[in-house]
Amino acid sequence: MEQHSITNATPDGEITQAAKARNAPILKNYNTRIIELEAKYYVQMAHLTCPATVWKYVVGAATKSQANLVMLDLEDSIPRDNQEQLEQGRANIIRAFRELDWGKRLRFFRPRGLELDPAHEDIAVIVEQAGAHLDGLIYPKIESAEEVRAIDATLAALEKKLGLKVGQIKIEVLIESAMAEANVFEIAQASTRLVGLILGTYDYWASLGLRAGTYRADHPLIAQLRGRIVKAAAAVGLPAIAEMTTNYPTKNKSEAERLAAIEEFRRDARLALDYGFVGKWTGIPEQTQLAVEMFHLPEAEIQQAIDEVRTFLQAEKAGVGATMIAGKMADRATDRIHRRTLKLAYAMGRIEEALAAELGVQEIANP
Repeated sequence: MEQHSITNATPDGEITQAAKARNAPILKNYNTRIIELEAKYYVQMAHLTCPATVWKYVVGAATKSQANLVMLDLEDSIPRDNQEQLEQGRANIIRAFRELDWGKRLRFFRPRGLELDPAHEDIAVIVEQAGAHLDGLIYPKIESAEEVRAIDATLAALEKKLGLKVGQIKIEVLIESAMAEANVFEIAQASTRLVGLILGTYDYWASLGLRAGTYRADHPLIAQLRGRIVKAAAAVGLPAIAEMTTNYPTKNKSEAERLAAIEEFRRDARLALDYGFVGKWTGIPEQTQLAVEMFHLPEAEIQQAIDEVRTFLQAEKAGVGATMIAGKMADRATDRIHRRTLKLAYAMGRIEEALAAELGVQEIANP
């Protein structure tokens, strides 16, 4: 029987070029779905929410807290239909953005949301007066991708009017209802302004029609929501932020009650870490300090990632694909996991520019 050599076999050019043409828009769609964040938006270990109506709290949160992001709140901290407090809250937010030294803290505010403010008046007032001085807003009770696009359009119109760069003002959204859970993947892909998805468990619990006495942070229904948020965020390259623990270790509690509240926060934070959240919402400075402590990237984890990425790069240069590192199989998947760690470390300023270039993780903005 005649033997045919396949060593130099070439594919049918007409077929492969047709496949390439079909696949080009698919690849483009995949690539454009990923949101490339500025370095500062990767560092969200601790959010601190602060009532906008109390100036001394605003000053403390914006200038003294350990938070990576401070959110000045117009939603839950103001009684509905109280125009006087709403005006005071808006004025404090504008003043805070324009006058205070926020340091490296991300400067965000929370408007009242679609139901209470369908005209986006909170956004319009604050952006018109202080748009050049804020990083973004956190929008509550988001239900659909259409809502995100509506906010995007309002911000774009304001930025054009004010002469700001379109896209400068960012958005984070609270996922806190059964409808938002169903739509979370579409929500995550609705705007390149997005820089985070945040879990809101108490409003979610209410949306399910369940009793307060049955709520617990590790309930299976909340676990399902946690998983969807982390996956939807990861699908487009966004950080996922865990929920508030409302049992605060306040000074008016007994020492035993305070310790119990601290342990509850730690337990919730450990659960969030296990699910892949990168940070947590906090309500008082003591919780903020705990969040920074618990979501901090360990030095040993960074060093392991550096060592194993270097080893894998060397293996590839030597013509090896999958290889063994420290007794375990390593391939492109494990390399991608380590690169995610290094990307975060670089954003935090914990990896030097030269090392980032050597390892190929310097594609995000310089921290």
